[in-house]
Amino acid sequence: MRFKRRILWLIVIVLLYSAWAVTPVLAHALLVRSNPAANAVLAQPPVQVELFFSESVAETLSDIKVYNTSGSEVDVRDVRVDPSDPTRMTVSLRSLTDGVYTVTWKAVSAIDGHQTQGTFPFAVGNINPASLPAGQQTTSSSLPISALIAKWLLLASLALLTGQFAFITFIWHPALKLSNGEVPSSLVLPKSWVKLYWIGLAGTVLAFILGVLAQAGQVNGNELALPWARETAKVLVETRLGVLWLDRLALALIGVWLIQSPFANWKRYAGFVVGLMLLFTVSLTSHAATEQYPLFPVLDDWIHLIGMTFWFGGLVYLFTGLRELKPLEDKLRTRLTSTVASRFSNMALVSVVLIGLTGLYSAVLRVGSISALLTSIYGHAMLLKQVFVAALLCIAGINLLFFTPHLKRARLSGAGNSTLVARFSKVVLVEVIVASLLLASVTLLTYLPPAKIAAPANTDFTGTKQVDDLTMEIRISPAHVGQNEFMLVLVSSDRQPVSTAKEVLLRFTPSQANIPPSEIQLIGDGTGMYMAKGTYLSLPGRWQVQAVVRRENKFDAFANFDFTINSPGSANESSAVPRMAGVVLIVIGLLIGLNLFPLSAKPALRFGVGGLLTVSIVGLGLFYLTRPVQASSGNVNPIPPNSESIAAGKAIYAVHCVPCHGETGKGDGPLGVVLNPRPADLSLHAIPGVHTDAQLYEWITNGFPGSRMPAWKTQLSDTDRWNLVNFIRTLAPKQ
Repeated sequence: MRFKRRILWLIVIVLLYSAWAVTPVLAHALLVRSNPAANAVLAQPPVQVELFFSESVAETLSDIKVYNTSGSEVDVRDVRVDPSDPTRMTVSLRSLTDGVYTVTWKAVSAIDGHQTQGTFPFAVGNINPASLPAGQQTTSSSLPISALIAKWLLLASLALLTGQFAFITFIWHPALKLSNGEVPSSLVLPKSWVKLYWIGLAGTVLAFILGVLAQAGQVNGNELALPWARETAKVLVETRLGVLWLDRLALALIGVWLIQSPFANWKRYAGFVVGLMLLFTVSLTSHAATEQYPLFPVLDDWIHLIGMTFWFGGLVYLFTGLRELKPLEDKLRTRLTSTVASRFSNMALVSVVLIGLTGLYSAVLRVGSISALLTSIYGHAMLLKQVFVAALLCIAGINLLFFTPHLKRARLSGAGNSTLVARFSKVVLVEVIVASLLLASVTLLTYLPPAKIAAPANTDFTGTKQVDDLTMEIRISPAHVGQNEFMLVLVSSDRQPVSTAKEVLLRFTPSQANIPPSEIQLIGDGTGMYMAKGTYLSLPGRWQVQAVVRRENKFDAFANFDFTINSPGSANESSAVPRMAGVVLIVIGLLIGLNLFPLSAKPALRFGVGGLLTVSIVGLGLFYLTRPVQASSGNVNPIPPNSESIAAGKAIYAVHCVPCHGETGKGDGPLGVVLNPRPADLSLHAIPGVHTDAQLYEWITNGFPGSRMPAWKTQLSDTDRWNLVNFIRTLAPKQ
């Protein structure tokens, strides 16, 4: 009895640890910052709105709109997510006049599909800041009932699929072997368990359908979207999440084929592998996948799910297994019940340890502190979950301290006790119900923002060089194409800051395009730190930054720092998801045919319905697989911005653009001052990182929406337009 009590205390301790996270916490794309900032009053109008989120967002499902005080939309409707930084979403603006503007946004997580939305104001010109508080920044996320049901159904179905293999392998078959052939062969694999496996597969398919329609419904503002709605297709074939859902459907269809008779032993093992792969797709849509280094968090999440399905699924098969033993003779039934209960306790203990250890690691990443547990909404929901955990602990204590010893005593004495077995079955049923409620509370947690939001990946470049008696430490933030902050810290050999440098320069030299170097002078703050801002990194690729330090009575010190700026992406990247979806759709179509054609049904059903579905889905997959790549704003400028190209673009600009935009691009040309709306300030649009070269090329080609900007595609050649883009880039302010 003392040993049993020690086991009970071990279970209590591990479950308390696992109470932090019985299943993994899924992600939300929360707004981190914006440009313009909420409630900002700007001296000059911005050319775009930038939003930065806590994780990657899905471009096709997310949106930004900007309205003026009369309710008219003033954005260009070119919402895009930066391929090199998928947490950054932007939209271009028309020429804004003085006034107050409202930004509304909707962000759908590219990882798990959870949606957040919000609004904030900003002002342009001589506006009284007191007019802004009525439109303070707000952020909200919804709890769609259909999505919650789909997630609970998916987890419960996967528990049935993977829990069966574990229960049969580690509990049921070893217990039957101890009966010395006294049980009928029908109990080796009860028919009810085959039905439960079918229920698990059907539940997985139903969760797929409900989940996709719920996700598409969030996009169009409804609880559920229609299967043939445009948003449904966008979710399935244009998002990473949709491809993972299609993967789940394909795996479920493989499971359907495996369970068809004859149900050979190897098919049982293959079905277990299918279940594990289905669980892995869940981990790939968890918050663990958003980590900067996701390998170990995703593996931890996967192991966590395996432990959960072994435990919860095992409870279902324990209850139904006890019902299958009911027709047996009383002594044999009691003996088998005792053996099964004892072996299940061992498997449950291992599962709970896995859940506890992996859940603790997940809690450190997602919750972070006791105060966050007590003060956040997510923490409150987690504490509510402890009510169900406490109930399971009580049931586990009853089983361990009462039923297990009494069943063991009856087994050793060779006596039967049908009353005790019946009571034990009822307690197991209660445990199944409580576990289902616990699973429901965990599903709710997946749609609440986690208490601890992981900081976005740091892309800053840092480097340190020792030159003569100086230590130079450079930092470039965020080390992207466009506006950056440059900082150089100087420390002498005796570890004292060097604040008396005569001149501190940075020289920027790209390794491509034959572009001459540019230079910026840094300003010191008196503490050995020298800083400046500017748009000197104008191209993706390899760069060398040379730091030059000039001091009185010292030789000039030079240090070279090399680093790479990521490319902003290309059209090939944007087409990758639909192509992957096409491949999976082809596989799904073939699997449908594989499952329907062997059925002993009428040929019209097998070859008519089955053939039609197979051909239709395979054809749809081929369409997305072979669809031509669409042009996008990520296309790369084919002409390097060298001196020849810039000179050619300058000549074109002088003839066609100066009358409206003026010589410096400020929109103050002789015709521009009388136009309504005024021409755009090209010095702002030309800043690298604000718009891609391809976006500028598109506007030169087809005109700028909502403006008097004409289309030049019939008057300027492709080369002329690209040269014009390269010249316009030179109009951007350097500091």
